[in-house]
This record gives sequence, structure tokens and C-alpha cells, in this order.
Amino acid sequence: MNYYYDVILNWSENEGYEFYEWNDTDYLELVKKIPLIKIKHKDFLNVLTNKIRITSDLLKEIKDKTLLSSKKVISKIEYALLITDGKNVLALEFNKEGIELNRSKLLIEDELGILEIAYNLKEAIFIYEMLNPLKKSLELRQEEEAKHLIFLEINNLYQNKDIAKLKYLYYEYKQEEESNIELIYKNIINDLEVNFNKELLKLYYIIKLSYHNV
Repeated sequence: MNYYYDVILNWSENEGYEFYEWNDTDYLELVKKIPLIKIKHKDFLNVLTNKIRITSDLLKEIKDKTLLSSKKVISKIEYALLITDGKNVLALEFNKEGIELNRSKLLIEDELGILEIAYNLKEAIFIYEMLNPLKKSLELRQEEEAKHLIFLEINNLYQNKDIAKLKYLYYEYKQEEESNIELIYKNIINDLEVNFNKELLKLYYIIKLSYHNV
């Protein structure tokens, strides 16, 4: 079994965030040691787009081999590994049945370090079952979060009839006054669904800032 040392992971249940989408609030794990295997490119593409289940034999091979470091205490992830096809890298975590729980993409310097090692690795036989396709998002993480927060805020203000704040946010968004609350609600919600733009992103920051100032 090959290993890689000192890598930062940002676990996600879905497709995994690119390093440039990582947030300051994400819980990052410093992994001191983790199994590394090289697989065929076709298999890597299958894993990249699907939740998978691995064999009991591979589970036994990687059990308790992933070590974490935090505050001078060494702990373990029971089942985890890195896979690479020599061009890409992905970290995977599994439960005791071999079903994938989480995945993480890597920081660019970690990925480059692994790819350098992978050049001299032999491809392993990687037996797995594809369970279901991952939901592929066409939006950046920040856009998804902005849409969600704006919707929650506008819907809450509308339901609670906070007319003054609705008018204020609408003016900040459109740079025009509107007294019709139904129209304010309809226009913002519609734009969230079909026309996300930089003005909505500005509105997101205004809403976020308003809670920081409470």
C-alpha cells in the first residue's frame, strides 16, 4: 500500500468543492497519512460522477490507515483513501459497508505533489459498484449560497410583512423605488430563478452584512 503525507481535506457529501470555492467557515482536516492508489482513467471518471461502494477486501486494507493531526492528538478516519489516475486526485471516505460517505478535492499544491508521486505508481485493480449519479451543480458554490440566503430573507420579510425592509432591499437591488410589495417579491424571486446577476450578488452581501451588524 502506498501513502501520501500531510494533505488538507475539505469533506463534502456531494461532488466536492474545488479549492477556490473553499470557505473560511469550512471544517478542514489536516491528514498526516492516507492510503493512495492509482486507478484507470475510465474508473476515475466513473467515481468522479457517481457515489460508489468498494469491496470488503479494500476496506480491510485501508482500515484505520488514515491518520489525522489536531492539537497534538493523533486520531484516525476508519475508512479513507486517495485515488488518482495520474492526472486527477480525489479523496474518499467510506462507511463499514464500503459505501461512500464523503469526498474531497485538494489544494493545488497537494494535488501536484500526489501527481508527481503517481507518475511512478502502477495501476491497482480497483473493484467498485456505482450506486447513483452525483447531482452535478452548474453553479459556483457562492452563487448557490447567495440564492439560498436571498430567498430565505425575502420570503421571511414577505411573510412577516416587513414592508420597510423589503422596499429598502429592492431599492438597493434595482436602484429604483417600488411600493407594490407583491411586485417586489415576484421580481426578486423570479430573478433568483432565471436571471442571477451581479446586482443580486451585491444584495446578498448587503443582507449578510445586516446580520453581522445586529
